[in-house]
Amino acid sequence: MALEASKHSFANMSARSTLWVIAAAGVSFIGLVLLPGLYLSTQISRSTAALKFVGEIRRHPAVLQNGLDSVRDRLSARGYLQPPLAQVRQAVQGLDEALSVMLHPKSSGWFDSPGAGSAFADDPLAASAALIQARWQRDRKTLAPVLKFTAVPYQDSESAGTQLNASGRSFARELAEAVHVARGTVPFLDRQLNEIGATLQARNLDAASKLRYLMAAGLAIAALMGFLVSISLSARRRQEELVRAARQQTQDILRTVKEGLFLLDVNLQIGGAHSAALCGLFQRDDIAGLTFEQLLQGIVPEKTLSTAMKFVKVLWSERTKENLVKSINPLGEVEVQIESAGGGRETRYLEFDFHRVRTLDKITHVLVCVSDVSARVALAQELKGAREKSQAQLDTLVGILHVEPNQLASFLDDSDAAMKMINVVLKEPAREEAMFRKKLDTIFRQVHAVKGEAAGLGLSSIQSKAHSFEDDLRALREKPGLSGSEFLPLVLKLDDLFTHLQSIRDLVARLSRLRVSADAPEAPAMGEGTDVIDNTASVSALQGTITQVAQRIAVELGKEVHVECVGLGVLPAEYRRMVKDVAVQAVRNSLVHGIEAAQTRLNAGKTARGTIHIEVRDLGAAGFKLTLEDDGAGLSIEKIKQTAVRKQFITQEQSDGMDSRQALGLLFRAGFSTADSVNKDAGRGVGMNLVADLVQQKGGKLGVATVPGKFTRFTIALPLVPAAADVHEVA
Repeated sequence: MALEASKHSFANMSARSTLWVIAAAGVSFIGLVLLPGLYLSTQISRSTAALKFVGEIRRHPAVLQNGLDSVRDRLSARGYLQPPLAQVRQAVQGLDEALSVMLHPKSSGWFDSPGAGSAFADDPLAASAALIQARWQRDRKTLAPVLKFTAVPYQDSESAGTQLNASGRSFARELAEAVHVARGTVPFLDRQLNEIGATLQARNLDAASKLRYLMAAGLAIAALMGFLVSISLSARRRQEELVRAARQQTQDILRTVKEGLFLLDVNLQIGGAHSAALCGLFQRDDIAGLTFEQLLQGIVPEKTLSTAMKFVKVLWSERTKENLVKSINPLGEVEVQIESAGGGRETRYLEFDFHRVRTLDKITHVLVCVSDVSARVALAQELKGAREKSQAQLDTLVGILHVEPNQLASFLDDSDAAMKMINVVLKEPAREEAMFRKKLDTIFRQVHAVKGEAAGLGLSSIQSKAHSFEDDLRALREKPGLSGSEFLPLVLKLDDLFTHLQSIRDLVARLSRLRVSADAPEAPAMGEGTDVIDNTASVSALQGTITQVAQRIAVELGKEVHVECVGLGVLPAEYRRMVKDVAVQAVRNSLVHGIEAAQTRLNAGKTARGTIHIEVRDLGAAGFKLTLEDDGAGLSIEKIKQTAVRKQFITQEQSDGMDSRQALGLLFRAGFSTADSVNKDAGRGVGMNLVADLVQQKGGKLGVATVPGKFTRFTIALPLVPAAADVHEVA
């Protein structure tokens, strides 16, 4: 493997070296052959054009000389002068135009005059052109009168015949001078033009000779480049063979690997190469070219998809630490819904792992590895379920061992009665919406009572199952319409809770054979403002339940509380379960809504520890009076009304017309709660409704008094003998 890697590296290095040599040869060819050759060919072309131009100019001086001689001869013979004069004018015009082209700055450049700023200012061609210009400008002045002559130079007389007139005689003198000057100028122009032509010819020959040498050098460089190209092609073929072998190895890996592998580019688009297992994981063959969002769309929830897209985009930031961001990978273990071969949808668990790919220290791609971890998740869930079941059994056992036997027996008896009540309610026939709602509220209150007492005793397993039961009841309560079929799932929940209670009862029966009952604690004497614990087991169990509920909730909320129970021993046995349920709900309500945190109480000038006072008084023939009071924050009438309006229990108009007594009456409506969220101790709006219902069932009356920042007091008047379940208004 190392040898192959070495060969591959050497081949790459040789190919790169050959390419550099070819590039250097190409640059040399351009700099040493092409550019000089272009310059020489341009020079030859310009010289050839200049030769042609000079050849055309050389005929004008001869034409000028012949024209002047012809004019002179015709003037002597008294002939017609216009044809030779036109010939002279044409020759002069040709020389003027030729010299203008030769000396113009934008012309060919070969004939620029000295001092004109041209590169050829010191060249003999420029010197000759300057001489021609100077001689012609000087001698052309003598030709001007001849060129301008248009008059008739003759006059006729009978005696003398045709003679020159005055203009003719003047023209004859000017013509003679022009002929004399032309005899010196024309040979001079011929000599200078011959010299220019010879110089141009010599330059052409020299440039042609240099061009031949350049062509020979070009052929040598071209041969070298051809040799290098052949070497490069050979190296390229070897490299391509290595690339094909590497590609084949990559394809073998992608075809064999069990994980889904693919690359994402900067646009989050999947590349054309990916592992074959990827198609099987997602049950589709058109993965190449898809975006990452299109791959996940429809198989994961929209919220998960949105979070995943943000996560992947963050990976492209150079400032993002890859190891750190992996710890918040939202696709570390995600549940997906994949279409199965049968047309349905199959639930799987996929694990996505992301790795940056860098080229020249720049992020170019993100490598994504997808694994099917469904088996691992199923095993983990199975193990978790087994652990939870074992832990629940252990917690139940530990909880039972810590509960006072009389309290536990009382709870099991009360819970058994509650389960039977729920069973009876579920079996009651109902057809109207109101009857269904009434059944739902009754079941809700019974389950809530069981949950509250279980929480007080520390029986978390029962509390958890009862809380789950309440979740299902709440979902039914929020439905706009109810039918009998929607109560069927509750039967399963009830059976689960009942079975669990029965298992605890069996466990208690077994433990009772091994456990030695402790002596009942001696209760202090009853008195005003002191804790009184009656000697009877039932009273001890009642007080213990109330105290445990208070302490458990106080610890969870970070508060401190002291519970005072006075006169519980005067209660008839018929009232003790009702008082227990009412007291439990009142304690929960006081700690959640009334008793403040220690620092808040200190800031308000109170003791850090709150106090809940529960007192029962025997009024003789008038019955019994139950008082439940806390020294907490009290009740806010405005908050109660605002909550009722927000939760649509009343309208804003009704709220504006309510007095304090009517507003406090809202606390006892089913589903009403001032808590902002639902938890196991508050928020469902069941506790106070349960209190009102229990009081009404016993024929009692319920009153509420409060002073914001000072206290909240619930007063319950109970008849001497339990009455039938009549409905009473809240006092």
